[in-house]
Amino acid sequence: MDKWIAVKHIMTSDLITADPDESLTSVRHKLLNNHIRHIPVVEGYKILGIISKSDIHQLEHHLTLFKSEKALQSNIQLFSTMLASEIMTKSVVKLKDSEPAHLAVDLFRENMFHALPVVDSKDHLIGIITPLDLLRYAYDEHLPLEN
Repeated sequence: MDKWIAVKHIMTSDLITADPDESLTSVRHKLLNNHIRHIPVVEGYKILGIISKSDIHQLEHHLTLFKSEKALQSNIQLFSTMLASEIMTKSVVKLKDSEPAHLAVDLFRENMFHALPVVDSKDHLIGIITPLDLLRYAYDEHLPLEN
């Protein structure tokens, strides 16, 4: 893997985002139906925060796992009254689109998060990079194929 390649060549740019005033019901729906683990919260092109699937799971009633009707109703009530801005992580580490891939690797190694928003020179959100994006790049693009 070329560790100096810019993250803009590896990131996912087809983003699904949330508005700060969007209900958690809607955010949860986006995460589950699109099979994604992180959703940036944006206002226009500016990133305000990020919500992970784990953040949603931490709010779910503990008996949801067992399909308890009372727990499911509790979740519906809670998620319909909370907003994305209330649970998003606000201190988001971002990468510039021109920064090298090894910086993303280093940040993932040293921290507990698993997604980094990518911004352009105007600080507008243009993508997101995850360890899976880095693995895909390393595996799909640069490993020699067997004959």
